[in-house]
Amino acid sequence: MRNSASPRSAPAEASAALNHEAADAIVVLGCQLVGGGRPSERLRRRVALGVGVYREGAAPLLVMSGGGAGAATEAAVMRDLAREAGVPETAVLLETESRNTFENAAYTARLLHAIGKPRIVLVSDRAHLPRAVRLFRRAGLEVIGAAGVPASSMRRAFGAVLYEAASYMRGLFRRRRLS
Repeated sequence: MRNSASPRSAPAEASAALNHEAADAIVVLGCQLVGGGRPSERLRRRVALGVGVYREGAAPLLVMSGGGAGAATEAAVMRDLAREAGVPETAVLLETESRNTFENAAYTARLLHAIGKPRIVLVSDRAHLPRAVRLFRRAGLEVIGAAGVPASSMRRAFGAVLYEAASYMRGLFRRRRLS
């Protein structure tokens, strides 16, 4: 997989080696857009990694997953970035309803099962991947590989780990409340 000398100079690197089995799709998870519906640097890095995995031949389809609160969806902004990078329109599928990782998994699973493509490579931030992989598997998708964007600094990496720990606890609390 991809190797980078510096997290700032390269878009990302893989957090886990990809399985040599072919995937049906590469799922890139969105994140919040900045003022006026512009992509954040984190979102640009996720898309760049997804496009790189696509170019390496891991799967013939890129799924951009993310709704958001503004006029433009995260998925639409991600599609535009992929198109600018040379990915053909026919290779991009959008999931535009989700507002969080749980919904990313549920809505993407519904979309991919409907077209018979359950085997995926998942792309997100490194710290986010363990929770995301678990949710996507629980939604019924076969995650055969994962690629993670490294944090741009130690401070951001530490913040991401704290956020993921809190998100994991929220998920446990929700599950207990629903039982």
